[in-house]
Amino acid sequence: MSRLGLVVHGQPPELVGGTEGLVARLAADLAAAGHELEIFSGSIEWRPRFELRRDERGTVPITRVHRSDLFFERWDKLHEPHVERAYGEWLDAFEPELLHVHHWARLSTNLVAVAARRGVPAVLSLHDLFASCPRYHRVTPDERFCSERPSPDACRHCAPRWSFQGDAEIDASLSVFVADLRAEVQLAAAVLAPTAGHGRRVMDWLGLQRDVIALPPARGLRPAPASRPLGSDVASPERPLRVGTFGHLHPLKGAQVLLRAQSLLPDPARVELHLWGQAPDDQSEAALRAAAGSRRVVRHGAYTPSDLSGAPLDVVVLPSLCAESYAFTLDEAAALTLPIVASDLGAHADRATERVALVPRGDAEALARELLALADDPARRARMAAAAAPASLDAATHLARLCQVYQQVLAGPRPTPQPLDTDALARREHAAMLREAGLAELLRGEGWEAVVADLQAQLARRPPEAPRDPT
Repeated sequence: MSRLGLVVHGQPPELVGGTEGLVARLAADLAAAGHELEIFSGSIEWRPRFELRRDERGTVPITRVHRSDLFFERWDKLHEPHVERAYGEWLDAFEPELLHVHHWARLSTNLVAVAARRGVPAVLSLHDLFASCPRYHRVTPDERFCSERPSPDACRHCAPRWSFQGDAEIDASLSVFVADLRAEVQLAAAVLAPTAGHGRRVMDWLGLQRDVIALPPARGLRPAPASRPLGSDVASPERPLRVGTFGHLHPLKGAQVLLRAQSLLPDPARVELHLWGQAPDDQSEAALRAAAGSRRVVRHGAYTPSDLSGAPLDVVVLPSLCAESYAFTLDEAAALTLPIVASDLGAHADRATERVALVPRGDAEALARELLALADDPARRARMAAAAAPASLDAATHLARLCQVYQQVLAGPRPTPQPLDTDALARREHAAMLREAGLAELLRGEGWEAVVADLQAQLARRPPEAPRDPT
């Protein structure tokens, strides 16, 4: 039995995304295996004063950080000395033998370093591309995918900024961002990635050479096979090819590419689209409705994987514009035993089998050609559906492999504890307070109070997102 700390940017019930849910499930499994465990978590809930809340209602205690600075999820506000102090105090109180850091967002970009100064080794999971991009997804404002290594010169033109921020400030913030996250990856006792390809890409973008262990997440409950209403027929307006996509309907997930592809078909009535999931805001929802027009598009709203069981679908399309690190939706699509069409980037390409047809990222014309080919060729649909599914791990195998990594780290050398410079930390906290006071005044010109009020009103109007199975 070991004393383990898990560090992550959010936890259910407040946040139920893929990584957040994965960590919640992992914590439950580790606790059931007899490990002593605590979670240090970020939160999206802003407070007027910086605050820690300890939640002991579940099996595993959670310490949540509620930040008081404005827009604290922005890339240039992630090195946070107040979080550093609170995190260090949590480490001192809990005294974990090992940490598993899952994300820096809403916390600080020196989590591995703070633990190392206390002699605590850390396993680091690279769940996404954040370590290599201040925009998180390496997608530029004009939706191009970026393959450059992060640096002031490479990132200055597209790193998010306020109108009053000049190049000198952005360059300085980028230098800190890159240095912090490179150091985190270098300091970690072990680095994990959901696929080998994802690990190689992140190391290349960071300009680092170190071993990365490929460990896919555990698959969870999966939907039952789809009903394939078209069967072995060629699609027609009377019996269309039913094509589904599902997940978070953020613009970067590519639903608009699929809608555009449908509109480009010689006869769009031969393809009926089914969309599961919710748009993140009113503007994105309006854009989806406009792109759908009056064509055959069925919206199913919020969902869990079990809601897809027996879905009336013939094909699944995963048109993400991002380089997915693993693609939980690919597992859900595979469970439906249908042909899959996916963008040719990231984990889609890493995990593709003969069941998956890859199309160029963001290319609606290529996607339209693929849909037309599948509508016309029932034999090909059958061959693809019968092909091997992308590989995945069951929960027991995932946990066993992860515990092997933990044991290897615990058996290895520990970081050498360093003296804690509390005076320097206090000075950085003071500087952060001064910066925040100035920022709040400058942001009045950006209308931040109205922006926050509008976002809160949108959240109040929206129904709660149905929690997805984390795996």
